[in-house]
Amino acid sequence: MILVLSQNRDFFLGNLWWIVILICFLGFFTYFLISYLYKNKKRNKKKAVISKTSYLDALGGKENIISSSLKGSRIILKLQDYTKLDENKLKEAGVAGFIEKSDQLTLVVPNDSKKVYDTIFEEEN
Repeated sequence: MILVLSQNRDFFLGNLWWIVILICFLGFFTYFLISYLYKNKKRNKKKAVISKTSYLDALGGKENIISSSLKGSRIILKLQDYTKLDENKLKEAGVAGFIEKSDQLTLVVPNDSKKVYDTIFEEEN
């Protein structure tokens, strides 16, 4: 029994560098595999593209919007009737959240808020 334990210990100590190198290689391989899969998932994610009329319908129509402004990743709106708002359609379009105060509605758009704002409120020529 002592002879077997001694042989196992000698084998481990004799091959310690190879074991450490193998563990490091497996760690790096796992890291790069996970990062590759994560980036691929983000790249393949389809972004919802909604037309101007769809946005306006979700907000209750153009006549329902009193004023609008863009501040960072937030679109600040003043609406006449907040019951006409369709939050589900806006969430499908990429709106992350809604902040409703007494006289204004803030739409939180984390990605491309300027593009969404320009899509909704572009001037018609």
